[in-house]
Amino acid sequence: MPWYTESALFSLMFEEKQWVDTTLTAFQRYAFHQRPDRLYAGKGNTGQPVRSLIFAPRWNRGFTLFPYDIYPGYLHDLDQVRYYRPAHVFSELYYVLGSQSEQLFYARHNQRFHEHVYGGINYQTVNSPGMYSRLEARNANLLLYVDAEPLDRYQVAGSFMINRIINQESGGLVDPAGFEEDEARDEVYLYNAVSRRRELGIRLQQSYQPGWYRNSDTLAEPGFRHLGRLRHSITYKRQAFVFDEASTPSTHFYPDEFRSNEMMTYDSTVVHTLSNHLGWSTGLPGTTTDFPLHVHAYLQHELINVDQPLLRESSGDEYPFLRDRYAQLRPGLALRSDPDAFFSFDGQAHYTFGGYNDRDHMIGGGLSIGDHSLPLRLRLQGSWREYQSPYFFRRTRSNYVIWFNDLEKSRVFHGGAQLEHGIFTLQGNYYRLHRPVFLDQEAYPIQPGEWIPVLTAGLSARIDAGILHTRHQVHYQHVAEDLFERFPRWLSYHSVYADFILFGGALHAHTGIDLRYNAPYRPMAYMPMVRQFYLQDDYESRHEFLLDVFVNAKISRARLFVKFEHLLGLLTERTPVYDTPYYPLPEGMFKFGVSWMFFN
Repeated sequence: MPWYTESALFSLMFEEKQWVDTTLTAFQRYAFHQRPDRLYAGKGNTGQPVRSLIFAPRWNRGFTLFPYDIYPGYLHDLDQVRYYRPAHVFSELYYVLGSQSEQLFYARHNQRFHEHVYGGINYQTVNSPGMYSRLEARNANLLLYVDAEPLDRYQVAGSFMINRIINQESGGLVDPAGFEEDEARDEVYLYNAVSRRRELGIRLQQSYQPGWYRNSDTLAEPGFRHLGRLRHSITYKRQAFVFDEASTPSTHFYPDEFRSNEMMTYDSTVVHTLSNHLGWSTGLPGTTTDFPLHVHAYLQHELINVDQPLLRESSGDEYPFLRDRYAQLRPGLALRSDPDAFFSFDGQAHYTFGGYNDRDHMIGGGLSIGDHSLPLRLRLQGSWREYQSPYFFRRTRSNYVIWFNDLEKSRVFHGGAQLEHGIFTLQGNYYRLHRPVFLDQEAYPIQPGEWIPVLTAGLSARIDAGILHTRHQVHYQHVAEDLFERFPRWLSYHSVYADFILFGGALHAHTGIDLRYNAPYRPMAYMPMVRQFYLQDDYESRHEFLLDVFVNAKISRARLFVKFEHLLGLLTERTPVYDTPYYPLPEGMFKFGVSWMFFN
């Protein structure tokens, strides 16, 4: 069943269609954020915030609220919509049942409404009470999308999303040592706090391929002389963030700050974003004239409104807001040669005028050596960028803390290399960070002025022998812990399983183990009031091993798995694992999942 990304749908130069994953490999990675690995730190329950353990920054263009996404996989994203184009109908139902009534579900339906009209719906939900106190998650997300070609060379698409995150906030254990002696003593800091996040987004986009048909002296159809492809999109997004505590605010968090309301907390921030994107690209396949390069030039305009509560200025029944308004314009250019050639290259650059991100800029590119027929392929890449820090690091207003920081722009130089083989991929990256912004040991934004070097290296491999299959990832990271966010120096993920077919081919099964390891380090803590991870010096993890046992099976179009997570927690007398201090991971969790696909 084919599907397309947004970039492939509107610029088909070097983009290939993707295919629905019907394999068994990695099917046991059941949670929406567990793709493609388990190299993350969580709060001990599905649906709660997580943080990647790999330093692999995703640099955003334009206005951003936070430095990274703490709900990867749990939020629909208009930039990552999958546009399915089934011959008739494609549907998938997916359900997971875990311990303590944990349930995950998604339903996906896609349909061909007309010869050139396709559309679909995707709904996913998480209902997870959690093993311990105040870690419940109730998340739900809806996505609608449609694409069509009503006229020759003219294409339209639309998408609509709603995201809802409702998480209980515990603030972590008050007495970890007491909890380790008796799990019934799981006293936490926040017994009445809830964090809510709601998003609504809509995008309408269209593209047109200008050009003309030229006369031909043959009996064949006349050729078409194209002038690239024009594309326009308009996007509106509304985001609301609420921290609601229906009791006296805890004195444990931000203890030296003045509380605007000593009886309860209700912090509400609303962000509206409206953006227009106009682009032109070249290099359409199947035409009589091909450009030597694939070029994409664009111009994007953004309007941003941010409303934060003026808590200390409120009076009576009024609920006044501090309102920030920004308008900014960002031109950009990207180019790419034929990626199937022995030598290929790509490059991109953009610059922002006005608004919150005034004078942000980036330039970068890459070079690839070797085509797909060769056993080895080398890629070199580098970039330079200067950008404004995320909004909430500069301006935050809440009942617990208020800050207005005059931060300078951050700078990053990046150089990297990647060597690809049919069995393994080896990569290395060097970063030099100047004036990065993160949260210090008291959960306040800090911006060191010196240059901070970061070195990373990674090896991924697939090694098979008969029915035995293995998948491996090993990562090394050198980060100056006293100058920047913290990551384990060594971490790895390994999956070892047997692949076999039974009953005359009616049953295809995998059975094996997953293992995650990370070296000792001081993991980042979590601050519920600002929804971010911050430095802490009170707890250092040990050599941590997380072992899972699983069985995957496929019968016709149905796939299922049974899995037991964190087996070592039951087999050893070790104290609980704290991926995030002090949120203990459950000692053992049983999961069962099933997926059923329909292609007609």
